[in-house]
Order: sequence, then structure tokens, then C-alpha cells
Amino acid sequence: MKMKHMNISKIKTLNFPKKLSSDGGLFVFEEGAVPFKIKRVFTVHADKDCERGFHAHKLCQQLLVCLKGTCTVICDDGKERREFILSSPHQGLHIPPTIWAEQTYSAGSILMVLTDQAYEESDYIRDYEGFQKFKKDHP
Repeated sequence: MKMKHMNISKIKTLNFPKKLSSDGGLFVFEEGAVPFKIKRVFTVHADKDCERGFHAHKLCQQLLVCLKGTCTVICDDGKERREFILSSPHQGLHIPPTIWAEQTYSAGSILMVLTDQAYEESDYIRDYEGFQKFKKDHP
């Protein structure tokens, strides 16, 4: 798969179908609503306020959905940074490949992540300096 560098303008917030009732809600994440074919789903649970992420992907795109609590996401394309706040399961943040992402979680938060790739360590860029070099070396 050929790498395509993305910039901050390609990051999108998405709203998903929801059905609310007096006893709760149903939130739907399905083909058509999610902008890619889902290959992997995982959740991150924050028992206390914390920061995570601090990486970019070369090929993998992600959709972040805060199922509970609040998650602040900082996205960076190497030139510009932008902050997004996720606090509802009907809203997601689509992060394309080659975007650096950092998350700050409130205690008790649960973040669901949907990806279009299986886990592959070689897809990760785990230090910011390496990310900047990658963006410069692969225009």
C-alpha cells in the first residue's frame, strides 16, 4: 500500500446514528457510517487522569469514539496542531495515516478505537522527532 501524507484538514469529526430512549441509548457504527472497512477494534480504559497515544501511523487510519468520560485529542501534521474534545458515543474523530496523535483522558474514560489495519508494530512512529523526520523524508 502506498503511503500518502495527510495534513490537519483531513481530520474529520463524524456523528453516528443514535436511538435514545428513557432507559439509555443505542449508537451504531457500521459500513457507510465508518469511512473505512473495519479490521480491528480495541478500547482504552483510563482509571485515572492520564495521557496516552504519542504516536503516528504510516498506513493505518483510525476512528476514535469516547464511550464514557472525556478524551481530548491533539492531532499534528508536522506543521499544524489542532485539539478535539470527544465526550459522546455518537461522535467520532477520523484520523488518517501520517498524523501524530496524543490523548488526554479524564478518570473513568473509555475510548473505543476502530482501525482499517491489523496491529503491526512497524506501522507505528513512536517518537515525535522521528515523526518529523518521516514527514520530511517522505513528501
